[in-house]
Amino acid sequence: MKVLRVNRLRTAILSDSIGDIGKFSTVERMVNLNADRKRLWLGRIESMNGGVMNESMPISMNQFKKYQI
Repeated sequence: MKVLRVNRLRTAILSDSIGDIGKFSTVERMVNLNADRKRLWLGRIESMNGGVMNESMPISMNQFKKYQI
């Protein structure tokens, strides 16, 4: 996924690019399509362009003890 982001002051100082403060740049980010662990998914999503719908249901956290999570 490509995102248009502005360079912030703190980030520019840490990356030693002070001249880029306030300038927009394109940043590529990786997205895990199967990252939602609070739901029980019936399948896996392989691609956003697949056109496949995946059913899910919420997981009740009351069923688990703290050390199991």
